[in-house]
Amino acid sequence: MPLIAADPHHWAPVPAIVEWLTKRLPPEAKVLEIGPGHAPFFRADTFVDFAPWPIQGVPPEKLIKCDLAEELLPFADKSFDFIYCRHCLEDMYNPFPLVREMERVGKAGYIETPSPICELTRGVDGGAPPYRGYNHHRFVVWDDGESLCFVSKYPIIEYVDVDDTPYAALLRQGPRYWNTYHLWTDQIHVKHVQSPLDYLMPHEYAGVLQLASAQSKAMSDKFWQSIPEPTTVPNLLKSA
Repeated sequence: MPLIAADPHHWAPVPAIVEWLTKRLPPEAKVLEIGPGHAPFFRADTFVDFAPWPIQGVPPEKLIKCDLAEELLPFADKSFDFIYCRHCLEDMYNPFPLVREMERVGKAGYIETPSPICELTRGVDGGAPPYRGYNHHRFVVWDDGESLCFVSKYPIIEYVDVDDTPYAALLRQGPRYWNTYHLWTDQIHVKHVQSPLDYLMPHEYAGVLQLASAQSKAMSDKFWQSIPEPTTVPNLLKSA
């Protein structure tokens, strides 16, 4: 059955991951966050978003307005030690220039998006009609073990012959399978999975999504092997 309102919905940053990332960063590291929205990564020194709206806990002088779909990041090459980008790329009509810009201005980073498991499951988007995943997303994104992979989230996803019952069961276990988790150093390896180059629409689309879900589950399990049980999350992270 699809997720229902009574099920926990893990939309916010996972405290254990935020804590783990924060502890990995040395005090002198310069950190940039792309797209903080309403849940900023408070270890960041600089924040970039497409609108200069007030963000609780972030001084206005640290927030830079930048149209991430049209403009280059206003920073010198490799000027940040770490870039944090969470739940941003899947929303963009063309995320690939931003990926290249992150690679240009950063030495390493962390990218998080909703997982294919999440995007195939009905009831994920809370009070919205029971569409698959988040109804406003443009891409399904996953880590296949070598690259960060993107495939367009076509409207036909609502009609593909994929049983989301096992996916809903995975999401009910906790936050682990809600996201794609991708750490990178020096270079962000990207694969844009496209029809007809990599598969044929519409009849091979379901197979691509099912393979993406299997690969995503395997990589999520691998990633979470490094995440310790949460201990004490610093106060500045509790609002994230």
